[in-house]
Amino acid sequence: MWPRIHAISWLSLVLLSGFAGVGFAYDVIEVNNGATIMGKVAFTGTLPHTPRRFEVRNGPEICGAERVLTKLEVHEGMAKGVVIALEGVEKGKPFPSHHDTATGQGRGKFHYAGGNELNLDVQLEKCSFGPFTGVIMADEAVRFVNHDSIKHTLHTYALKGRKAKIMRTLHTQSLRAQGQTEKVFPTRKLHRAVAVGLTCDRHDFMENWLYVVKNPYYAISDESGSFHIDRIPPGDYNLVAWHPVLGMKEQRVTVTPDGRLPVDFGFMK
Repeated sequence: MWPRIHAISWLSLVLLSGFAGVGFAYDVIEVNNGATIMGKVAFTGTLPHTPRRFEVRNGPEICGAERVLTKLEVHEGMAKGVVIALEGVEKGKPFPSHHDTATGQGRGKFHYAGGNELNLDVQLEKCSFGPFTGVIMADEAVRFVNHDSIKHTLHTYALKGRKAKIMRTLHTQSLRAQGQTEKVFPTRKLHRAVAVGLTCDRHDFMENWLYVVKNPYYAISDESGSFHIDRIPPGDYNLVAWHPVLGMKEQRVTVTPDGRLPVDFGFMK
């Protein structure tokens, strides 16, 4: 279990700055003869985590009387929610505009406005931040919007390797009222962090992980384990598959103009 901290009356938000230790600029340009990488993520073995049930004590009228936290979803041997990221792309397509909504009772949403930056909004709804996995960009502010009529107290963790370190780099007033918004900017440099975890001190079933990306060439595997990344400038790159439960796998890939490269990943426990 990841480390916890004591309840406080402030909303603790941490945003990312300098995750690789140095600044990284991504430039949006027109991509001609872009390539495509597609594939699937498989899982074999015994699931390392079974769904955990919680009796809701704070705000059951909003959250429901009981909630379930599922950290790893596997359907017919295929893993859902694995982040696939292409590393080393310095110039290319703009960040896509899309949103990912939590499943089950929670209706939280990660909304990525896209453009020259990721522009992530975390929309809290029905006691949920969003899906279990998502992405975040270094050196970029994230906006949190509470759509619930109850308070949520957010704690954040920097994941370095297999260890999660508690951080409280900036405190802002708790999101108490429905529709209240907070936009928080980076305030502290972090080094070699892989991802940021989100938890709510008042609701233990609220847990999410955001993988740090530096460009828009990422995807998250769906229920069939499938992923698809397109408009890739030709070149040699490192392709990463990451999940907070499964860990990380990497492959070196070469994409050619207008090429279509199949790449699969397999995790085993």
